[in-house]
Amino acid sequence: GEFAHQTLAVGSLLFFYGVHVVGVRWFGRIQVAMCLLLGLAICVLVIPGLFAIHAANYSPFITHGANGFALSLAPIFFSYAGFESLAQTAGETKDSTRRLPMVFLKGISATALIFILMSAVAFGVLPGARLGASSAPMTEVAAVYLPWGAAAFVTLGAIMAITTSLNPTLIVPSRLALIFVEDRLAPRWLGFVNRRTATPIRALTLTLAACLLLVISRQLSLALNIAVFALVLLYFLHSLTFLLLPRRNPKLFREITIGMPNWLQRGAAWLSVLSMGVLIAVQVAQDARTLTTQSLSERIAKHSLTSLELALAWSLIGAVLYGFARVVRNRER
Repeated sequence: GEFAHQTLAVGSLLFFYGVHVVGVRWFGRIQVAMCLLLGLAICVLVIPGLFAIHAANYSPFITHGANGFALSLAPIFFSYAGFESLAQTAGETKDSTRRLPMVFLKGISATALIFILMSAVAFGVLPGARLGASSAPMTEVAAVYLPWGAAAFVTLGAIMAITTSLNPTLIVPSRLALIFVEDRLAPRWLGFVNRRTATPIRALTLTLAACLLLVISRQLSLALNIAVFALVLLYFLHSLTFLLLPRRNPKLFREITIGMPNWLQRGAAWLSVLSMGVLIAVQVAQDARTLTTQSLSERIAKHSLTSLELALAWSLIGAVLYGFARVVRNRER
């Protein structure tokens, strides 16, 4: 039931919080172990599944037409979320301008290939309608052509897919807090790092509290909605800033030493601006329809507040915090 699901979610959060508090090395060890299990489960699912595909299940290839395809782009894009966090390690990575671009390229390419193979097997083995109605689609797919033990291992892999995301989700906001403290945009106490464990326990505790609040209040879907919209908007702004940088701040632009041709950098930035702009337009259009067809009370009752409303609320909170930080910084001068 719902209580059991919430208990499991809270227990998982507390477990990984404990792992981080114990020490940053344990975070890495457990993450590597879970990734290995996940990789093995994907191989068990995909390799035999390629021989169990029925081509008829791919028809129609786009079930809900162009509109359905456009609406699916945002959640699919969110599946790739997390790679941008690698950029936060640039200051701590040796020869980061040479190594990190290759990590990005290889990592995203490998991830895209895995997603395509898993999707090809899943939709080729079972019809899309059945997959959409299933609470554990990959387990159901595996049960078609694998013995019970192997199918159970695929289920374990699905759990690892969640936990490998949950584990770094706790540390990334805490790592951002350290950056804010360095830039004097957050109180100094928030940037405290325990010398023995090498983890920012205070920031971790605040992140845990926020996660628990979302889970217990059953508002996790709202958090995911604003996360997708904010991530798309962030990519759009980053790419647009890069394109404007040569004219707006030539000195800063000349400091870019990444080993990539300038035409490729600008081409990638333009592609990002256009694709992210399309996703933003799709989301705004969908939110506009929701705002015109549902009242505020209905949206609150259904936990379906739009991304535009959530973005406005969080922007106001962020503006207040930023203004407070500037006041404190000016007083320190």
